Amino acid sequence: MNFFKKIRIWLGCKRFELNRAADFKRRNIKVAKGSYLSGGVKIGDCTRINSPSYITDCSIGSFCAIGGRLVVRNSNHSINTINMQDWAQSKIIESDLRVVGFSKGDVEVGNGVWIGDSVIILPGVKVGNGAVIGAGSVVTKSVPPYAIVVGNPAKVIKYRFSPEIIELIKDVQWWNWTYDEMRRAKAFFEIDFKATDAIDIKKRLKEMGVI
Repeated sequence: MNFFKKIRIWLGCKRFELNRAADFKRRNIKVAKGSYLSGGVKIGDCTRINSPSYITDCSIGSFCAIGGRLVVRNSNHSINTINMQDWAQSKIIESDLRVVGFSKGDVEVGNGVWIGDSVIILPGVKVGNGAVIGAGSVVTKSVPPYAIVVGNPAKVIKYRFSPEIIELIKDVQWWNWTYDEMRRAKAFFEIDFKATDAIDIKKRLKEMGVI
């Protein structure tokens, strides 16, 4: 690769990074300094990543709270060949056979998700809206909406709300509301969903016009 081609590639990368930074600022997205985000990472409005993280191509929804040191992998190495290192396969062995880049599918993180520190999310995982992933978890399977998962591999230990309440709120896409709509619905965001039953919640949500 000649010098001028390298300069053009470098300038293209810098332009992409500047455009993405401007977009994140406009949409109130915080990504901690020192984080790596590959080009295909998509992040929704107002999501906060509070410590350096390593995130390959995936989608992360709006209003997510992410502690830091999150690792998202969208592909894995092959374990079917004797060598599993890409550099050795191409540079030393001079083989065209791929040993990396195998994926079970895209990683998708929903909206309003809380991810604790030092979480690893592996290829193909879908994390439902409102889910909680405990610190240090290794997520190998998809997480249902409003579930709380912990461990290695991560397993569901409970749900944030009762099945009846989850059924009531599952279609309330508050993360798509404007800021003014959210402020007008302040009472909705102040409900303690664990302190009352589904009948009362349903009544209150109807009075607010949320459902």
